[in-house]
Amino acid sequence: MVRINAILSEDMIEKIDTITQNEHKSRSMILREATQKFIEEYQQKLEEVRRKERIKHAIETQERLRKKSGAWDGIGELRKWRKTSQ
Repeated sequence: MVRINAILSEDMIEKIDTITQNEHKSRSMILREATQKFIEEYQQKLEEVRRKERIKHAIETQERLRKKSGAWDGIGELRKWRKTSQ
């Protein structure tokens, strides 16, 4: 582990100390747990942004394909294919 120095307000330290007493953990442990939770939440946010970007890209791709196909009737084509393959 690496030791760091951080500047926190007295109010924050008092709240952390209250938590340490209630949880029977050290300040360092509380700060490590809080940092780990922050990192996990941040990574989840990034993944959600990536997921939304992939969805947006898929929708744009579908829209381009729809425009290229023009008046092509996909359902009609499937029905014709089913009739001929029986």
